[in-house]
Amino acid sequence: MKPLYLLILLCLWTMPSSAESLQEPAQQELSLEDVIESVSQAVVKIAVATTDGEQVSGAGFVVGKDGYVVTNAHVVENAAKTTIITTNEDEYSAKIIGIDSKTDIALLQADQPLGLAPAQFADSDNVRVGNTVFAIGNPYGLGNSVSLGIISAKERDISSGPYDNFLQTDAAINQGNSGGPLFNLQGEIIGMNTAIFSTDGRNQGLGFATPANIVQWVVNQLQKNGRVVRGWLGIDVGLVKAKEDPTIKQLAIVSMSEDSPAATAGLKVGDVIERLGNINLKNARLFAGEIAATKPDTILPWTVRRDGVLISADIKVAEMPQAQKENQPAEPIVVNDKNWVHLTELDAKGFYSDSKQRFIITEIDPNGVLAEKGIEVGQSLLSLNNKKVFGVEDLRVKIKEARDIGRMTLQFDNNGEIDTVIIDMKEEQ
Repeated sequence: MKPLYLLILLCLWTMPSSAESLQEPAQQELSLEDVIESVSQAVVKIAVATTDGEQVSGAGFVVGKDGYVVTNAHVVENAAKTTIITTNEDEYSAKIIGIDSKTDIALLQADQPLGLAPAQFADSDNVRVGNTVFAIGNPYGLGNSVSLGIISAKERDISSGPYDNFLQTDAAINQGNSGGPLFNLQGEIIGMNTAIFSTDGRNQGLGFATPANIVQWVVNQLQKNGRVVRGWLGIDVGLVKAKEDPTIKQLAIVSMSEDSPAATAGLKVGDVIERLGNINLKNARLFAGEIAATKPDTILPWTVRRDGVLISADIKVAEMPQAQKENQPAEPIVVNDKNWVHLTELDAKGFYSDSKQRFIITEIDPNGVLAEKGIEVGQSLLSLNNKKVFGVEDLRVKIKEARDIGRMTLQFDNNGEIDTVIIDMKEEQ
């Protein structure tokens, strides 16, 4: 009986109904080879002659019919001359329309239309860990090369900028792949290959791509304005443990700029954010990215918990001030003598990072007050007495103010969470 039963099931699954038999046959899916062939011409080589006389190469992809090409900002920084080279070896001189170093994205335009169909973007919010992907780029200047892999992780923070939110992939990415696209199996761009983790500069299966939704938003801004217009509330936030349940972590305001939209709206340092429009409250990094992507003049309803009481109102998003929009370098932090400081009051040494706008601890006295409070080397200072610190001199001024009032409250970043240190200041004899 078993063979007959299996045969009947097979027939039930394979025989179409009369209605189905009248329908048009389903469109045949393209093979991977066909998909790669269909999108490869949208990927180009970027050749750069720098102001220092060096030759740099990367990758890019066509995003418009008028010769627009997107690549990484670090590929074209310090460019004296930029050339776009197609898969047919046609060369076009290119100008830089705009650069956004905070997301490491640059928009170029060839001196004439390329005659190439732009690649299509996918909604990168729908990408799932385990999705099969392929990268096309220009590793080591060899020209278009394809590598296959999967999405290994999402929302990765690699400390390359204030809005890190990378897709991680094990598809081979090497030097020269920067600025090239990461595709799904439908031939849609889900990200732009930007960085790798490597001990020797070669692929080790840890590649990172900027999600397509971020790329599109930045490119649209650069194409329209030549720069990126970001939203601003004037607050820094961090994860804190809920008093009712320490296992629950919530975003709270840890510092605030004077005369900011947040201050005008009545928000205060210490407020635990229950709601801010539809902004993601998962962590401080995603929060900052979504605020920055919010159009200035947008009205956001907010609800915060203050001293156990829920308070609600509205806040109007402003445009990020120029001081906040200064480009942040993609390369490691460069520290000069004026950045270093020795803080005898904290039994610590460190430096102020201009790009991160934070004081970073480099040395702690093991018998000192910070070590006693559990602070470690590498942690960065978010605020002092609920105020953000802007430079070494500003830090010294705020410490003097704290000494005058006899109390210092410090908040340090601890891998996205907040460590709060309270110090009773003693008058110097």
